[in-house]
Amino acid sequence: MAARRLVTPDQPGFVRAVLGTYEFLASLGFAVVLIALLAVVLGLGTFVESGFGTEAVKFGVWNTWWFTLLNALLAASIFCAAAIRYPWKRHQTGFVITHIGLLVLLAGCLMSQRGGIDAQIPLLEGEQGSRAFEDSHHFTLRVRPAGSRGEPAEIGPLEFRSGPFNWGEYGTTRSWFPWGLAPRDTGLLHDADGIRLEVLDFYADSTAALAPSVKLRIGSDSFAAAGDRGMWMPVELSWQPDPLRATQMRHRASVGGGTVVFWKISSQAEAAAFVAGVPDPAVGYGEKGQLVLVADGKASRFKVDDVLGRERFQVEGTDLFVEVTDFQEKLSAVRLRVRRGAEGRDEEMVVLADLPEVTIHAPRAGVYGTLWIERATADAAERMQGRGKSRIDVVQAPADAGRNEAAGHRLLYRRWQAPTASAGDLPADGAAVPAFAMPMGKLEMRVDRFLPADRLELATLPLPFSKDKPPSAKRRAAKVRLTVDGHAEEFWLAGMPIEPAQGKAEPPGPAEERSVEGRWRSVAVSLVPDSIDVGFDVKLDNFERRLDPGTSQASHFSSIVEFLAKGGSPLVPKPVTITMNAPVDFSDPATGRSYRLFQESFMGPWLPGDEFYERFMKGSADRPEKLEASVLTVNYDPGRGVKYFGSGLIVAGIFTMFYMRAYFFAPRKQHGATS
Repeated sequence: MAARRLVTPDQPGFVRAVLGTYEFLASLGFAVVLIALLAVVLGLGTFVESGFGTEAVKFGVWNTWWFTLLNALLAASIFCAAAIRYPWKRHQTGFVITHIGLLVLLAGCLMSQRGGIDAQIPLLEGEQGSRAFEDSHHFTLRVRPAGSRGEPAEIGPLEFRSGPFNWGEYGTTRSWFPWGLAPRDTGLLHDADGIRLEVLDFYADSTAALAPSVKLRIGSDSFAAAGDRGMWMPVELSWQPDPLRATQMRHRASVGGGTVVFWKISSQAEAAAFVAGVPDPAVGYGEKGQLVLVADGKASRFKVDDVLGRERFQVEGTDLFVEVTDFQEKLSAVRLRVRRGAEGRDEEMVVLADLPEVTIHAPRAGVYGTLWIERATADAAERMQGRGKSRIDVVQAPADAGRNEAAGHRLLYRRWQAPTASAGDLPADGAAVPAFAMPMGKLEMRVDRFLPADRLELATLPLPFSKDKPPSAKRRAAKVRLTVDGHAEEFWLAGMPIEPAQGKAEPPGPAEERSVEGRWRSVAVSLVPDSIDVGFDVKLDNFERRLDPGTSQASHFSSIVEFLAKGGSPLVPKPVTITMNAPVDFSDPATGRSYRLFQESFMGPWLPGDEFYERFMKGSADRPEKLEASVLTVNYDPGRGVKYFGSGLIVAGIFTMFYMRAYFFAPRKQHGATS
């Protein structure tokens, strides 16, 4: 069945090149090499899918240009191998049928790749929807002229191929192949009419944390009670502008027999005063504590018992005049008036021992105060209020000139364990500093994470990749630069979440839509999950989730659903049940499309008081104990029938080849032969 030679020496050069390429594509050697290469790639894809999941292998292998090229070369080789033998002989029938079947199979695969649907439909019990969300996303720009109250003009969708990983992982924890051959959209996405959108960084999954905040570890590698393993306690603190009115005291914690407090200060003068404002055991504390006043970098210390009610006096060696007017025992606070120079203006100060973060200083006079009260051992509740004799103050402070701290901020700490105290810079690189001394050992403090900010805001942090985490549970985030009429701003933009309340969609939140003001217009940008309308509604009648006994691990999911037309009429006679291992096939009578629905995962539960629960149940009299959502995967494969037909042709062709071979090469009986 060898192919005939087409190239001859007397042919023109162009003709020899074309015919030579034709012969090369039709050659057995090229086919063997190509098939071997594809076998390696398919094996690689199997390992990639096992390690990183379906969406990752689609991005890194199946949907790449180079895999499409390999399949195109295979199709060309199959076609040329059959065409070069034309006109075909009778005994080549099976050969031709097999090659036609291979071409049909590849065409079906291409149809599945380009036109298939593999998306998720999240639904609450009693709700219905037709919108399925894919594991991809796009940007949308909304342009609103200045002073306009009408609907903004929309630009988009702007396609965004991000990939399944955080961008910081490419080239580091992720090996170059195959991820380096997969195209990603980085940099410029849109530039027209004075509007420019650039993507600088991307998190495939992220979380939000308050900033300014600091995450500490307090413990020891050689803590006596923990043996050689040590013991470390995480402490995460975030500053709030008004800690006295906060419902949760997120800026302080009780740990290791003492209190840790975090807040921010805004001037270098206050930062210097913070470090200098430690007590001196030689001065003593008395019953009402030791007052430390810092002016021009010089600290002056007094026992409140000695100066309370005394006439205004001048602090020795300074131009500072002080009058301590009151002591509030319940608040552990000292009220005083300070003046710089004899003719200066009085400024009121309120210095709190247990709440140093809300102390009222005298910044116009350049005077900063701290009050230290030595008490007996306090219980946990009292320590949480700062009423112990051990405390660590941690502050975010502006960096000194010439320093190279991130975002122009640094961490300072002040450690007090009566009667001793110390203060200085707190290393943000994780280096240990002394914390509390305890009977079983000395505790140290390390910084795990520091998120500086000039005002209270949500910071975006990356989460590690998880192949088992469904797309509906991931929080995308992109760092973008949006330029409008020459004015550019950079910020992190949270992707809009996939929510089950399809008919009650809320407008984007402040983290999900950011605006930039131009000269005569504003432009808002949002990162939106890709979605499609499947053309019919799926209604969730009941969702059941069972757990393994004694665990929180789900052992069974099942959903009872109805398929409805857009008008609400049923498309199937009765509801059907979808379980984890039993998908359901459904043919849409309107389009003739055949869908397969799988039980993917679930969302929730949301309890009363949760943001989503309250938003969804707003105005509803019937308030269930909890809300849970079933996540169904809807699959549509337009090439499924074509692939089945191609596979049938391949089987028929192989059968024909063996039949024809047996027919033509069967031994013939000779006439006249005797037995």
